[in-house]
Amino acid sequence: MNKCSEQLAELIRSVQPEVVNLRHRIHEEPELCYEERATARKVVDFLDDVPDVDIRMGVAGTGVVAVLGRGKPGRCVALRADMDALPIDEKTGCAYASKKPGLMHACGHDGHTAILAGTVKVLSAMQDQLKGPVKFIFQPAEEGGGGGRRMVDDGALKDPEVHAIYALHGWPDVEIGNVGYGYGGIMASTDSFTIRVKGHGGHAAIPQKVVDPVVIAAHLIVALQTVVSRNTDPVESSVLSICKLEGGSAFNVIPNEVSMLGTLRTLNEAVRQRCLSRMHAIVQHVAEAFGGSAELIYREECYPVCHNTDAEVDFFKDVMARWVGPEQMVKMPPSMGGEDFAFYTHHVPAMFWMLGVKGRGAEKWPQLHQPDYNFNDDAIPFGIRGHCEMVLAFQDRTW
Repeated sequence: MNKCSEQLAELIRSVQPEVVNLRHRIHEEPELCYEERATARKVVDFLDDVPDVDIRMGVAGTGVVAVLGRGKPGRCVALRADMDALPIDEKTGCAYASKKPGLMHACGHDGHTAILAGTVKVLSAMQDQLKGPVKFIFQPAEEGGGGGRRMVDDGALKDPEVHAIYALHGWPDVEIGNVGYGYGGIMASTDSFTIRVKGHGGHAAIPQKVVDPVVIAAHLIVALQTVVSRNTDPVESSVLSICKLEGGSAFNVIPNEVSMLGTLRTLNEAVRQRCLSRMHAIVQHVAEAFGGSAELIYREECYPVCHNTDAEVDFFKDVMARWVGPEQMVKMPPSMGGEDFAFYTHHVPAMFWMLGVKGRGAEKWPQLHQPDYNFNDDAIPFGIRGHCEMVLAFQDRTW
C-alpha cells in the first residue's frame, strides 16, 4: 500500500463512525421527493466544519451542491447522490427504523447521501492532491420526481463546468467488496403513460347503437404488444406493459370513456423513439377503426436511458481494478429499472456504478423497494473509497 492509499484508508476509518451516524439519522426521518429539507439540513450541518467548501442550498428546491477547490485550474469532476425516500411501511426492525409511518428509505438513498457527505470530508483533507474542482451533488426526487433534470436545469453542472460525473448505487445482488459496471444503456428509460379511449356509451343490450371504448381498449392492449414483438429488433431490449384498465360504472352500461395506464422501458434512445412513434400510430388508428378516438399522454417525469460513456467505463475499470482487484469487478447486465442519473449522462461523460451491499457469504439480501431493505453500513467505507479513488485518479488523467 503506497503512502496515498494509507492516508486515504486512515481518513476513511476516521470518518466512518460519524458517516454511519449520519445515515441512521437520515434513515429515521425519511422524506419524499422535493420534501428533503431536513435531509438537506443534515448534510449541510455535517459539512459545517469542512474547510474550503462552497455550499449552495435550494438547488431544484431541496437539493444541495457543494464545491471543493473551486479556484483550482484543472477540470471539474462531479459526484452525485440521491436523497429521497419511498412511500413504504418499513419492516426492517432496526433500532433506527423510520419514525414516519408509511415512509422509509427502501432504496438506500440514505446510504448514498451519507457516503457522499463522508467523501467530502475525506477529500477535503487531501486538497493538496486536487488539481481541479470537485463538485458534490446531493439531489432530491430521484424516485419519479425528475430531480436530476431539475438539478441540471438549475445549473448543477455549471460554475464550475463539470467535465465528467460519477454516481454509485447500493446493489443487493453484489457482495460487499465488489463493484459492478456496465457499458452503454445500464438503466432503462421509463416512459409512463395514460391512454384515454373515448367512444359513445349506452345500454349494454343495444351495442349496435354505441361506440364501445371497452372493446377499443381490448384491441389496443393486444395491438400495443406488437410494438415490442414486431417493431423492435429481437436483440434490443424493450418492455411495454399495460398495468391499469379503468372504466364503467355498472354491469349493463357501456361507458363513454376508458383509461389505461402503463409503462415503456428501453435501453436505447433510438429504440425508445421508434416505440413511442409506433404507439402513437396504433393508439390513434385502432381507435378510429372502431369509430372512436384515443389519446396517448406522457408523464412529464419520464426518464431517458441512463447511458454510461464507454471512455468513463474504461477509466472506472482501470481505477477500480487497481484498488479492489480485477476479480472483484462484476460486469452487470442492464436493468429495466429507471434511474434519473440519466439526465446527467445526456449532458456530460458519465459513469453509474454498483456498490456491493450484500453481506459477505450471504446467499441473498433484501431487494430494493422492499419493506425489509436496509442499506448495509459495512458498505459505507467501500463507497467512500470508490468515490475518492475516482476523483484522485481523475486529477492525473490525460485528455
